[in-house]
Amino acid sequence: MYESLFPGKRALLLGIGGSGMSAIAHILLDMNFEVFGYDKKISNVTNFLKERGAFVYQTLDSIDSSKISFIVISSAINDKNHSIFQEVSNLPIPMFHRSEVLHKIFSLHKSISVAGSHGKTSTTTMIAQILEESNFEPSVMIGADTALLGKKGGKFGKGEWGVYESDESDGTFQNHLANIRVVSNIDNDHLDFYKTKDRLETAFLKYISPNQPGSAVLQGNDNGVQNILSNLSDKTEISKEFQLYVIWRNIDFKEKRIVDLQDRLKSLMKDQYFPIFFDIHQSILSFNYLGHSYQLKLPYEGEHYLTNGLTAVISGFLVSIPLEKGIETLSNYIGVKRRQEVLGNKDGVTVVDDYGHHPTEINIVIKSLKANLPANKKIVVLFQPHRYTRTQLLQVELADALSSADFLYLLPIYSAGEKEIEGVTSASIAKHLNGVAFKLLSGEMKADVMELRKQLNSGDLLLSLGAGSVREWGEDFLR
Repeated sequence: MYESLFPGKRALLLGIGGSGMSAIAHILLDMNFEVFGYDKKISNVTNFLKERGAFVYQTLDSIDSSKISFIVISSAINDKNHSIFQEVSNLPIPMFHRSEVLHKIFSLHKSISVAGSHGKTSTTTMIAQILEESNFEPSVMIGADTALLGKKGGKFGKGEWGVYESDESDGTFQNHLANIRVVSNIDNDHLDFYKTKDRLETAFLKYISPNQPGSAVLQGNDNGVQNILSNLSDKTEISKEFQLYVIWRNIDFKEKRIVDLQDRLKSLMKDQYFPIFFDIHQSILSFNYLGHSYQLKLPYEGEHYLTNGLTAVISGFLVSIPLEKGIETLSNYIGVKRRQEVLGNKDGVTVVDDYGHHPTEINIVIKSLKANLPANKKIVVLFQPHRYTRTQLLQVELADALSSADFLYLLPIYSAGEKEIEGVTSASIAKHLNGVAFKLLSGEMKADVMELRKQLNSGDLLLSLGAGSVREWGEDFLR
């Protein structure tokens, strides 16, 4: 039925075990495509795909290329110097970037896209849960596994709406125009691609596309979002069918910059601009909209979860789901794998796993967990830096964020396919640490876990933190 989207119905996904690629694989399976995959590592993710009917191989030589209609690649492999790219580029088979496949699929629907340096996975999941529990039968693409989708990261639904996570890391998020464009925040990440913060913010402004019909929902309490809003001017082409929704925290209006920005938006956009004001007190977010007051409470701690939740509720409202329904749904928010996920308890030590790998994320996660820890107990952080380029660019900021731990263990850098940069190691972070005791680990799991046990007592919390394989150390600690 959907074969006309691509040159045939047999797809080969390279790196099929990755979070984004596996989500695409599940969606293609739902659409009755035949899915073949290559990944050098067998995992629970690849095993689940095989259970669903995908054919997964650890070597390209094992795949009969004559059976393949098209190939799906990620930015990690889209490099002429990459050995896998060199192998497949010689085959007479069309290749599509993962984002192209995503955009083709979601062009079949009305859609909501969610972008942002942090929080886009949680926000996408929240919107998906609101749509799902409102019987919208949405299509969904999330960059992580969630119980909402049966421990998958993607599904193709029968409904007219879809929601997907829009990845800004390689600039491809600018290539598709969803009906509703969401931005949680804009931070100094992926500067290896964008080079400057200005270029990153310009890309986000292009993503929200005020010159095109549709709506944008932005978190105005973020400095990066404020910067792109400041770039809107009388010279900006704004479609008469574009609507801008911005959530503002009341306390921010003590700053003259925010007051001036709010006045400019009112003057510039008039009845196309819809501000929503909120406060947070004792883990409850209160907001006013259209003359009514509402309160939002989530089962997860942290103000970032609440602001993401409000963003999701407003997004649901824009597709005709009452605010009350969105709030009720999120009071039982299911959550996402690797986002403050409790893995278990061993000898009184609670083990929590989180994907946070950028300084802002790290700071938020540690402080959120620490706020709920008894004063006489400590949070021990096991951190695995993600990518040599990020470690090189943000070593000082990473050290500042990690310094709020009570004790810090640093694993070797997880390369994510990058080439090693001479002189860049976990010690690059350690030399900037301020006031926190730390130890560099070898990366040999058995020895590392024995070392962790020396520092942890009953009532303490162990946080495995990072975007790589650090979770496996937390799981081994529990074993």
